[in-house]
Amino acid sequence: MAGIVDPGFLHFAHFNARYLYLLHYNSLRLSNDLPNLRQQLWRAYAALAHTLRRLQRSEPMVQGSFYLLRRKCGKPNCRCVRGYLHATYVLTRSEQGKDRLYTVPKDQRARVRQWAAEYRRYQRARAVLTKRHMKLLALVDQMAQQRLLTWPQKKAPPHG
Repeated sequence: MAGIVDPGFLHFAHFNARYLYLLHYNSLRLSNDLPNLRQQLWRAYAALAHTLRRLQRSEPMVQGSFYLLRRKCGKPNCRCVRGYLHATYVLTRSEQGKDRLYTVPKDQRARVRQWAAEYRRYQRARAVLTKRHMKLLALVDQMAQQRLLTWPQKKAPPHG
């Protein structure tokens, strides 16, 4: 179930994206230099293209975190009671709001480690994409704001 995304995360991502947009837009509103904004827009576009290329990788990935889990088994006479904990490699992820642990067999550890690392790279690149997209939108909106005219012109009140 690699495609499951927690709905709470989507709400957080939407809130975070709106915040980033407002932050970029407000920082650009102070500028009144259209050529400078155009230059920034093209730089942001190039950075966005770079991020999109990183997201187009074709390596397989698996959702979750891969790590070595050490724990006690609960048997009163076991060695783990004396501090020699049982170790097993696991992949953990959230499914339907609950954390799930999957034991990874020895012969699959290297592949699962690579797949989980690829998923982390994907998540980082996706976060960068969101940030750069918000910056791009803020630049476009700022440029549009500077091009807007007031029409019709407001008439001055009559002096009496």
